[in-house]
Amino acid sequence: MQALAVAWLRASHPAPALACFDQLLSITPQDWQAQHGRGLALHALQDRTAALAAFRAVVSRHPDAWRTWGSIADITPHEAERVQAVQGAADSLLRLCSTGEGEPRRHADCANVLLDAHRGREAIAFITSSVPRFKDAATAQESLARAYYELGDFREALRYKQRALSMGCPDVPAPRPQPRFSPDAAVGALSGIGKILNSAGISYFLAAGTLLGFHREGAPLAYDRDVDIGILANGFGSPDVARVIRDHPALMLSRRARPGDRYFAIVFQGIAIDIFVYEPCDGGLHCGLGRLAGDVAWRFTPFGVKTADFQGRNWHIPDDPERYLTETYGPGWQTTDAGFASVLSSPALFRVDPYVRAYYALSRAHKSRVSGDEAKARALLRQSPVPVELTDPGTSMALPPCADRDTTFFSAEKNEEGG
Repeated sequence: MQALAVAWLRASHPAPALACFDQLLSITPQDWQAQHGRGLALHALQDRTAALAAFRAVVSRHPDAWRTWGSIADITPHEAERVQAVQGAADSLLRLCSTGEGEPRRHADCANVLLDAHRGREAIAFITSSVPRFKDAATAQESLARAYYELGDFREALRYKQRALSMGCPDVPAPRPQPRFSPDAAVGALSGIGKILNSAGISYFLAAGTLLGFHREGAPLAYDRDVDIGILANGFGSPDVARVIRDHPALMLSRRARPGDRYFAIVFQGIAIDIFVYEPCDGGLHCGLGRLAGDVAWRFTPFGVKTADFQGRNWHIPDDPERYLTETYGPGWQTTDAGFASVLSSPALFRVDPYVRAYYALSRAHKSRVSGDEAKARALLRQSPVPVELTDPGTSMALPPCADRDTTFFSAEKNEEGG
């Protein structure tokens, strides 16, 4: 019966799955796995209140049910409960791994959940003391790379990333057939997320690659992979985007996200959406992937927002879109450049640590190589400001940093500091 219920759930048939789980619980009311499955089925049926009740019942009796803690974190509308659930997942996994009950793959799960809980130092201590118990050394090195990155030690993060890839780290799985990015679906998702934000009193505008597509071609770029939108912080601070995502039953907030973040990655109607909060600072508008000093950030000339017509619809865009696109992509923004990466070479990059850019160059080059695009992998490595080497079993790719970009980076740093 349990296997049948799980099969129904995995086949996206939550109603018969719920019936099976209910039947199981009528026979064995203490079956916490059936109760967890019941919660998943209820959530799939869009009954968040009942799903949360099921999940809470599980952890009240089985505090080491770490996946259930994670499910609570995913769907609760309450920030305090979400943070408590993330911490509960981390604590339960630590207990499981310390008693020897954790399977090898659980150690990587534990490291990730500790990072979700913003317990980076604890994650590093756990990983270094448990390397032999990871499924392989490469996975342990990759976990250390992520932990050091989260703590802002980007040089160490790059070192462990390089080491993991040299061991053949399974950082990127073998390519799977993926549905093509649909510009029409992207427009629909963009309109839908816009209504959600607007209903919460938050205005948005087309940003980055999405603005590039609309302004240059009148629609999202066919080769894009996500939608980019921006939100202008007002004089009273940044809007609480985390609350809007957390409150809406169709959206899911990353377990690592917190109120006050300036970047949120979500999926809506099957389309990945990146939300950037643009904040006024030192005479410019800043946005970025995090708030650690040296992490990826961009700085723009201050701008307002205007309305523009694309595909017969009105959209909000920066009031000087060509200046914004030039600052983002350079003067050649009208021409497609498949090797360009804004985290590596955007003219708007601001005080980004060279080791951060090298980390992204290495990671993205590896993904490009795995997908079979060797030319793009080389193009990405050439954009690294410090030497990086990409090695896989039987192959090697090493390129020196681009001297011009390296000089530009450090010159910009001096100029910003008044030197």
